[in-house]
Amino acid sequence: MTRSRRNICVFMGSRHGARLDYAEPASALGRALVGRGYGLVYGGGNVGLMNVVANTVLELKGNVIGVIPSSLVSKEVAHRRLTELRVVGSMHERKALMAELSDGFIAMPGGIGTMEEFFEVLSWAQLGLHDKACGLLNVSAYYDPLIQFLDHAVSQDFIKPKHRAVLIVERQPAKLLERFEEFLREHPVKRFDSRPT
Repeated sequence: MTRSRRNICVFMGSRHGARLDYAEPASALGRALVGRGYGLVYGGGNVGLMNVVANTVLELKGNVIGVIPSSLVSKEVAHRRLTELRVVGSMHERKALMAELSDGFIAMPGGIGTMEEFFEVLSWAQLGLHDKACGLLNVSAYYDPLIQFLDHAVSQDFIKPKHRAVLIVERQPAKLLERFEEFLREHPVKRFDSRPT
């Protein structure tokens, strides 16, 4: 598949979270994506932080691709005003398509689904299935305990330091995207292939 537009996949909560200060960084990320010429790929929902980022990009005339399994169209309330909404048959298809469409991955605050999706693409990077930037937007120190856990796993020799170093962590959307651009300059993007070898 050939794409001329660069896209960033964002994994984030289908809820707004307990703190009011999660929403503004979500909106700021949407503005930063459009400002740097990126399209947004995300889970296709019209709820929570997902909705904040998507609507910000749409309001600024940016490109938004939502990818959602048919079983979640009603549960996550599929966003019907996106540039493109792709309804797929399963979560496996969702994750593979999001990876294929994207040049990098960001996790904002979220729950189990956010973690599962983000850690899968991070593990794919570790395995060499793609060479795309993976970053945490550490809003209001939300990911501090997770970062501590990863550093602990390194100290216990369950994660190699070079694999821990793949993860980019920033607190500000603009700074995170700036580091993504440095990464993209240094790493020509490999197309993702989810087929077994």
